[in-house]
Order: sequence, then C-alpha cells, then structure tokens
Amino acid sequence: MKSYGPAPRGVLQTLLDLRVEGERAAERALAAAAAARRAAEEEAARLAAELEAARAALAVARRDEGSAGGGERAAEALARRQFWGRLAAREAAAAEALARHRAEPLAAAIDADGAARAAHVRARQRREVVEKAIARRQTAARREAERREEAIQDDRAAATATRRDAPPKDK
Repeated sequence: MKSYGPAPRGVLQTLLDLRVEGERAAERALAAAAAARRAAEEEAARLAAELEAARAALAVARRDEGSAGGGERAAEALARRQFWGRLAAREAAAAEALARHRAEPLAAAIDADGAARAAHVRARQRREVVEKAIARRQTAARREAERREEAIQDDRAAATATRRDAPPKDK
C-alpha cells in the first residue's frame, strides 16, 4: 500500500471523536432498549400474576361447589354456573392477554434490546479500530523519530571522528 506521508493527526482525532460520540449514542439507545425490555417483562409478570389469580379464583369457586348443599334451587345453580362462566372467561381473557403480550410487545422489546446490544458492540469496535490506527501512527512516528535521532548521533560521531583524524592545519 502506497503511503502519502503522515496524515494530520487532526483527521484521525476527528474521526475518533465521531466514533466516541457514536458509541455514546449507542449506549443511550441500549439503555433505552433495556428499560423498555424491563418494562415489558414487568408487564408480562403482572399479566402472569393476573392469570394465576383468575385460575385460583376459578379453582376456589369449583372447590366450594362440593361444599354446597344438595337442596340447591335451580336459580341458585344457574347463578353459580354463570359465576363460573364469568370466572372462566376472566381466566381465558387473562391467558389471551399474556400470550398476546409475550408475542408482540415483549418479543419486540427483546428484539430491540438485542439489536441495541449488537449496535453498541459495532460502535465500540469501530471506535477501537480508530484508536488502534492512532496508536499505530504514533508508534510509527516514535520509531521514525528514534531513527532520525540515531542518524543524527551517527553523523555527529562521524564528524567528530573526521575532525580527529584530519591533519592539523599549518599556520
């Protein structure tokens, strides 16, 4: 690869500044996605608790059926069956709401969180690439400065040796 000499450090530094800002934006997006995921998971937990409460209420009502006396009137039996129907409908609605929440908002929040994590990793990698380029450039510049210094020292030593070996000038 042909080199056109050292690029101004400002170009790489500007690129690094942009990459750092991109990484910070990715961090903010990741935090927002994580918060949305936590909220969706909390809502799923609330819906699951609601479903369990509905199931428990239906189980208690059916268990209490056994304790009901055999001399029940038809109107009371009808009212009891309607009550059970309402409890069963509440349970079915809670189960449907939980399934719908898991399929839509929770799944979307999990996907968004994963995408935000991947974007953050990419942003960090892009920043690291620029930092490595700056470090390589600094290392190359340091080596070049050391070579120049060695060359200057060699030239000084050669000039000193030449002056010592030269015959003295006649006056």
